[in-house]
Amino acid sequence: MEITWENKEVVGDALPALEKVNFQKHPVRYKRYRYLVSGILWLIPLTAVVILNISLEGYWRFLPIGIMLVLVAFNFASIRIGFSRRGYALRERDLTYRKGWLFYSTTTLPFNRIQHTEVSQGPVEKKFELCTLKIFTAGGSTSDLSIPGLEEEEAQQLRDYISKKAAIYA
Repeated sequence: MEITWENKEVVGDALPALEKVNFQKHPVRYKRYRYLVSGILWLIPLTAVVILNISLEGYWRFLPIGIMLVLVAFNFASIRIGFSRRGYALRERDLTYRKGWLFYSTTTLPFNRIQHTEVSQGPVEKKFELCTLKIFTAGGSTSDLSIPGLEEEEAQQLRDYISKKAAIYA
């Protein structure tokens, strides 16, 4: 019996639509976590601008502070808009994560490429009861995936499920 190798063409209409997949959203406290961390990070440059601004005279002295406030407002608006677009979809053979609104990315990892997974939690994440699921793949650090802002139980369940699925392909 002879086995023939086939590689049939897939036309545009036959492609699966990822948009129709139900993406799991992050808990709302992840948005509050992002606001807090971003606010703390913006305190340093804002403080520096205010201190340097003391030496300026006239109306020019308000320009650096105004620019910084616009940047901070843009950052917080980005968090708000981007939060609603973040999410992951767990399917039979892969995991997809999407994020961003201005710079948008969607990453899909097939389970047969996953080497191992881990759940991590920093001190601020612990206060918000959040975890980050890190997925390491064959192919180097550019193909690795982190899903931040997950509830601890959800992150542990995802890690266990993905590890079991990845072990099937090992």
